Amino acid sequence: MTTTRAWCAYPNHLARDPSSTLEDIERVRVGERTTEVEVRRLTVPRCVARFDEDERDDVRDVDVDATADDLCEVDIVIDVDRGTIASVRRASREDRGELIATDETRLIVNAEGRMCLPTFADVHTHIDKAHTCERSRNINGTLAGADAACANDFKYWTVEDAKRRMNFALRCAYAYGTSALRTHLMSGEDAQSKIAWDAFVSLRDEWKGKLELQGVSLSVLSFFRDKTKARSLAQMVKSRGGVLGAAVSCSDAGGTPLDPLTTCGEDMPELLDVVFSLAKEFDLDIDFHCDENGNESSKGLLYISEAVIRNKFEGSVVCGHCCSLAAQPNEEAKRIINAAREAGVTVVSLPTVNQWLQDRDPKGEATPTRRGVTRVKELASAGVPVCFSSDNTRDQFFEYGDCDMLEVFRSSVCIAHLDRPFGSWPLAFAAIPARAMGMNEKSGLIVRGAKADLIFFRARNYSELFSRSQHDRVVIRDAFRICTTLPDYEELDQS
Repeated sequence: MTTTRAWCAYPNHLARDPSSTLEDIERVRVGERTTEVEVRRLTVPRCVARFDEDERDDVRDVDVDATADDLCEVDIVIDVDRGTIASVRRASREDRGELIATDETRLIVNAEGRMCLPTFADVHTHIDKAHTCERSRNINGTLAGADAACANDFKYWTVEDAKRRMNFALRCAYAYGTSALRTHLMSGEDAQSKIAWDAFVSLRDEWKGKLELQGVSLSVLSFFRDKTKARSLAQMVKSRGGVLGAAVSCSDAGGTPLDPLTTCGEDMPELLDVVFSLAKEFDLDIDFHCDENGNESSKGLLYISEAVIRNKFEGSVVCGHCCSLAAQPNEEAKRIINAAREAGVTVVSLPTVNQWLQDRDPKGEATPTRRGVTRVKELASAGVPVCFSSDNTRDQFFEYGDCDMLEVFRSSVCIAHLDRPFGSWPLAFAAIPARAMGMNEKSGLIVRGAKADLIFFRARNYSELFSRSQHDRVVIRDAFRICTTLPDYEELDQS
């Protein structure tokens, strides 16, 4: 038996049984083949852990020691050949002095109380526009300015250009520990739609086995006035294995007569019925942009929820942004939230980008006084599934970001006050969005039988986790430690 010191002793090189059906992902066979890795004393959010004993009636959650921040220590066993978690138990107190030990085919790693999270699911992104902020700038930083700058950027679009930028974003997300990502794709104009979807489908094939990628059509609600075009869009989305989407009451003037594109006056319910009818016909899930403004008159979430019930829609329905819910009087907000719960809608909050765009003075002279985030606590308390996501990355809507969901987690804690207690909020960055994406029920959880997709951090608690960048995190996919080197921005330069 040998011992070695390092901050994270999870092995860099493992070998899988050649008879395994899993795809080979840069694995090197070194010495005696390890078939199991036991990681002891990992600190995890209690809400993501499902102990082996939980399957017994005589063991209750209250028996598990947890900190004030709802963290607990666990020991997990990883099955290398299957790429799955074989066991999750309360942390033992054995071998506290050893960081790593190997014995024939079993390797034991002492994590020494450092934190672990399941890999992230980023359910609302726009990677087709990623990394375009420098060539097509948003002059005043507003939502309207972003729309104009985005339209101007289309002259640069080709499939090669889109693939280069999108792939760069995916490489970053993968290195940071994201295992599932859904992106909205510009789908209002035929030429732009074809470029975005062609690039996406190609990348989805290339990333198969590493990232679960989903594409959503993005067009304004008024697009569905032309039922012929709307039907063609739904057919295209179905053929590409995508999700149907629309922007509803989603502009600075959302919810007012000044927004004919996404509010559409009294026609909103009828147009929503068109969306749901097409989704039912082609067996598509739906993902809306909704209420991206601070207007009390903007109630897209309510109209969408009513449309779900009216159309008896049984597929997944996601509503992103929902910022105007924060502008509603409390009783009206409760009414809208109850409707969303009854309809089974999942709400995605984008705190970083919404705080950046909402309540912005076009002249840049006034300080914003509103946070721009929706009522995530009230939604969750009412039983509405709530997720957090990264949204835009270095484009006209947000000039920063790198598809790092840990940064989204950190920002969300600060902006939406998710701490004290943290409770079940970690589920909103992995397990809940994974459900909205139709993934395996064990995705985003640390439970026996789940894929061994984990992120190890040097931090031992939330304060340490969110106080530093965690650039040295270790990402485990299918039981194997992956390369986390980020691509260089020079790769985005035109050849």
